[in-house]
Amino acid sequence: MKIQHLALASHLVTQFPNPTWIENIAVRSNGDLLITELLPKPILYTIVDPAGPAPRVRLLHDFSVEENHVEGLTGIAEASHDVFVFVGGSSATQSFYAWSVDFTSKAQIKRVADLRGVKLPNGVATLPGSPASVLVADSLGGLTWRLDLATGKSTIAVQIPEMGFPQNETDPSKRVGINGIKVNQGFLYFSNSNSRSIYKVKINRDGTQDSGASVQLVGRLPEEVSFLDDFAVGHGGGRETTVFATTTSDNRLWALAQGKRPVVVAGEPDRLTLAGSTAAAFGRGHLDKHVLYVVTSGGVGKPVNGTLTEGGKVVKVDVSAFGP
Repeated sequence: MKIQHLALASHLVTQFPNPTWIENIAVRSNGDLLITELLPKPILYTIVDPAGPAPRVRLLHDFSVEENHVEGLTGIAEASHDVFVFVGGSSATQSFYAWSVDFTSKAQIKRVADLRGVKLPNGVATLPGSPASVLVADSLGGLTWRLDLATGKSTIAVQIPEMGFPQNETDPSKRVGINGIKVNQGFLYFSNSNSRSIYKVKINRDGTQDSGASVQLVGRLPEEVSFLDDFAVGHGGGRETTVFATTTSDNRLWALAQGKRPVVVAGEPDRLTLAGSTAAAFGRGHLDKHVLYVVTSGGVGKPVNGTLTEGGKVVKVDVSAFGP
């Protein structure tokens, strides 16, 4: 099947030294970005005025300075107004944690939970009906946890076959099931890296699966794409709900709408434009409400054309011209 392309305009916001693997992104109500670093250090950054002519990068916290058992940071999401929750830890020691950064209190950062029982925390999602909690995707556990921020306790919210991966899979790169998660209009959207698919399922206000709700396939990427990472849910320039998905080693950004063929909207497999695209988030200001901020790993995990890598970066893609 021929792949559809729609080359949307993209521009560099900022770039980090090589190697730097930027893993995830969230957007504050004032328009500033928050990004998590997976490699080489576990660092939380903010990018001030990303839609302006001179974006500024500020380091909020380097966890390797005081917590040498934290090797990398992964997902991040806003739990309540200007309070964000992010996760990370060490796969080597199977030690994982959740922290909050509170911008209503001078960007105070504190650990809110030890993620006991979680095998590999990845995406984090806002729970609109429960601001004292967030959802956390467990990529190796094949499920979604609900994390109570007051008690630090994690309980299983959703565990369905579509979140897992074949248990007989021996390739480590394919032993990743659920990856990114978002809550939109009462549905939990989630990506499955192994099956290259985006699904959605109706959930309750506490994040648990709605009784009797069935899982719906939003879209699946072609077999030539080996891995589906995180995503953003929006509308682009049209009215239909569209998922914009990143693919890491595929170096592209894809648009998926339910019942329609996937479309490549930015990047190329053999170019550094979106080398190692890992996550995306929409701007929240009047200047960038149709801008998708995409973060990258610079091709560290799989060099472009087998040899090319660069420092991870933030790229803005104007999706206003996209209408499925």
